[in-house]
Amino acid sequence: LSARDRSLVTVAGTQALYATNELRLHIGRALDNGVTQSEIAELIGHVLWYSGFPTGVNAARVAAEVFEERGLPESPPVSSPRESRMDDPALFPGAFPATPYLADLLNQVVYAETWERPELSPRDRSLVTVAVGTALYVSSEVRYHVGRALDNGVTQEEISEVITHVTFYSGFPTGVNAARVAAAVFEQR
Repeated sequence: LSARDRSLVTVAGTQALYATNELRLHIGRALDNGVTQSEIAELIGHVLWYSGFPTGVNAARVAAEVFEERGLPESPPVSSPRESRMDDPALFPGAFPATPYLADLLNQVVYAETWERPELSPRDRSLVTVAVGTALYVSSEVRYHVGRALDNGVTQEEISEVITHVTFYSGFPTGVNAARVAAAVFEQR
């Protein structure tokens, strides 16, 4: 992984783990490694769908502090407006029949809208989503997103690097779990 990719993965993982001090350090390092202010803001918004709203609120606060320390504007200079995509076909039709609103959020906001925003490429979104799934020990999400990462141009070697890298932040059991899940996806492909 490039230094930029490692920074994306590390910011995503530390956000998901609510590791505030590490997040502060790695947002600064991400800026040093060429990740733009807009990409960091977008990453925070992307990750909160997988790790929970409080992690996004915390990460947004930390990012604002880091931006201010560096003399950057509090709000990123480039950010695309929110575009509702309610008419797009559902990626997961029939998901969560007991909670239809959750299904709408998954299909219309997370996949039809968030994954299509231009601030991060599908490849970058896949890297950070595999990182978050690994950090949070979420096998089903790792399984799905390893496949999606391969579809988005991430190599098996890069996926393995993401898992190994995140293991240093989230612990050995999370890495072992994600490695087993990824190996099964690789074998199926």
